[in-house]
Amino acid sequence: MEKLFQIQHLKKYYPIGVKREKGKPEEVINLKAVDDVTFSDGTPMTMDDVLFSVKRYQDPDLASYLLWMYDSVESIEQTGDWQFTVKLKQPDALWKHTFATTAGMIHSKAYVEAHPDDYGTATGGVLGTGPYVYESWDVGNQITMSYNENWWNKDAGEPQVKNLNFLIIPEDTTRVMASTSGQIDINLQQPVDMLSDLEKAEDVDLLKIPSMGLEFLSFNCKKAPFDDVNVRKAIAYAIDDVSMQDNVIKDFGTLTNGMPVPESLFLFEEDTWKEYEANCEKYSYDMEKAQECLAASAYPNGFECTITVDQKSITNSIALILQQQLSMLGITASIEKVSNDEVVSLQFGSGIDADGVRPYDIGIFEWSSDFPDPSGVLTPLYMSKNSGDGGSNSCAYSNEEVDELLSQQAASSDTAERTELMLKALDIINDEVPNYIWTHQNWLFGVNKRVTSGVSQLTGAWFWNFYVKNMTLEG
Repeated sequence: MEKLFQIQHLKKYYPIGVKREKGKPEEVINLKAVDDVTFSDGTPMTMDDVLFSVKRYQDPDLASYLLWMYDSVESIEQTGDWQFTVKLKQPDALWKHTFATTAGMIHSKAYVEAHPDDYGTATGGVLGTGPYVYESWDVGNQITMSYNENWWNKDAGEPQVKNLNFLIIPEDTTRVMASTSGQIDINLQQPVDMLSDLEKAEDVDLLKIPSMGLEFLSFNCKKAPFDDVNVRKAIAYAIDDVSMQDNVIKDFGTLTNGMPVPESLFLFEEDTWKEYEANCEKYSYDMEKAQECLAASAYPNGFECTITVDQKSITNSIALILQQQLSMLGITASIEKVSNDEVVSLQFGSGIDADGVRPYDIGIFEWSSDFPDPSGVLTPLYMSKNSGDGGSNSCAYSNEEVDELLSQQAASSDTAERTELMLKALDIINDEVPNYIWTHQNWLFGVNKRVTSGVSQLTGAWFWNFYVKNMTLEG
């Protein structure tokens, strides 16, 4: 019987792949003979498609969210029948991870060129080589995919799940009801304040996974009054972090009040990272310090500002707490609620003006490291080159010393040296508090018990590797 698999999913995932040999130098990518690989329309995948795809990510006119991953690339050229060579401008410790992300996925050159204005949209769709094919996208409601009958790798085993519906349900209560009633099989954003609903549901389990991510208040450092470090420090000290953890965050994450790098990324020099985390500068609740910092700023009598937030219940609760506690400093904050998509667009520079100034005062954003490395947080969030249009430096932070330290660590292959350089950068970042990191996230998934296998692949990096093909359902 054909299976229908439904999940709630807010990111797009299109499985496309290339077979690659292991053990080769990082700069030289050797592809195995892939003459049998076809796109879902039956056309063969060629080296032209491979080179077109990776160079497309590099194109600044495309303004891809993945462009920063190619910042170190000088050139990409074919150097064999199934080989291409990547020359880097300088050593880059993160480069080795790039092709394990969406930045290494291969698109059909012919299909992209035939859809110059609508590729990747609801009307144009996408074309890849994976076991599922794009069917339709009802914007704001759902994305539908189905089994690729032309899949080139059927010998690996055809999936039991033939159809996928990615339901987009922004409202927490509606989404949880869909999960507990069996309408959806996996809820990828279970709100922490509704965990009791899962406990009452007989057919749904809670899956809690430490993420490689964080949620934070992002101060617009190019815009007054947040270009004043004392204003940022005043706000950081004015937040009652312990109360926020106990009453709002709970299982959603681990309170950090400053440290941008979560423990899930302490993957080398672990003891050094843990010691730093224990002793680094923090901004625990201290209203007296908050008042002192504001008095030392150019705005001792307070000011008005706006907090931009998405539709999630937890971020709205954080915004309300912030609004209340800022009022105790004489700061009047209004809350602007926008859609989840709009928040992501703002985070990546939508609406930035000719002077590079972003249109918000304070944004509540999230970030998950694209790579299993501390620099997967520090580089995209704090390098000044990532503050422009399409960049992930949402606080528009710029510090030449931080830039230099992060560049130096990226050029090193010595983990102890890299750690030392990153911690020096963190000292500066923590002191200047361009972002207030309020939690290191846990992924909270509501999983229907009829999903009998494949859930173990939902790791902290599930958004890069979500293999529905390996999942099975009962009934």
